[in-house]
Amino acid sequence: MLGQRVFKWATFMIIGLLVVGAFIFLTPLGNNAIADLVSNTRYEGYAKSVGIKIHKKSPPIPKVTSGTTEIPVVQSSYCWGKLGCADYAGGKAMVEAKSTTVVSPGSSIRVSFDYKPLPTQLIVQQYQNDEIIEIPLSDGYYVVPKERGVYYYGISAFWQSEDGKYSKGDISSVFVIEVI
Repeated sequence: MLGQRVFKWATFMIIGLLVVGAFIFLTPLGNNAIADLVSNTRYEGYAKSVGIKIHKKSPPIPKVTSGTTEIPVVQSSYCWGKLGCADYAGGKAMVEAKSTTVVSPGSSIRVSFDYKPLPTQLIVQQYQNDEIIEIPLSDGYYVVPKERGVYYYGISAFWQSEDGKYSKGDISSVFVIEVI
């Protein structure tokens, strides 16, 4: 009698686990939960092979524009929540092989984020020869040089707690323009 109860209980538990597992695997909500669990792990390849769509998450990237022209930005180093930290070659090394975006001499460049909350600190730097020059922003804008040439820029954005004691994340990105 005890043996039959244990067998029924074990059977019930196995069937229950199979039903819950099927629900998690087959529903969009469950599939997303699994995708989030295995994203950026060694199980990601297997998950893709059995049909689980992995949605790559990435930290916020700034939007850089000159007038109506959007300037391509390359994600660089970051520390961002569950994504952890990634460290890339800095400065102009990441965009030297990229095509330039042409802008007019003395035109304004706008640096903004679609991500909310906005960063608590935003720094734009120009890489000139072996020097790094900080570029002052005014309401998210700065003016490009009037001299012709190719100019490399880096953006660093920092999110901090309200009291400024703790980091909530930071990102770096780079872009290149050509003044003609």
